[in-house]
Amino acid sequence: MDTRTKIVPIQEIEDRLQNRAARWVCGHFDPLLAEHVRGLARAREPGRLLVVEVTNPDQPLLAQRARAELVAALSMVDYVVLAEGRDKSPIDAGITERFVEHVVRRHQQESAR
Repeated sequence: MDTRTKIVPIQEIEDRLQNRAARWVCGHFDPLLAEHVRGLARAREPGRLLVVEVTNPDQPLLAQRARAELVAALSMVDYVVLAEGRDKSPIDAGITERFVEHVVRRHQQESAR
């Protein structure tokens, strides 16, 4: 299976979900770390789809599409959408939960102390 097919335009995600329960997670994933993978595995719940929105940091190491392809390759992820330069996604209808983790930024802040 070509996991890139999990990457869908944000305008199509509501149609793909078809009113099924989903958890919406967003983050930079720049780079994708083992901690991200563990967090996504914890976010996965039976009976809910897992949608991951890949956002852009100020100075990305990897292109957004490359990061999206890495996230899409994870078996626990059902769909990946690319953030389009906005703070909040307009697709909140039908999404049962939304949370944001920026693991890399948190580690940078802790290291600076």
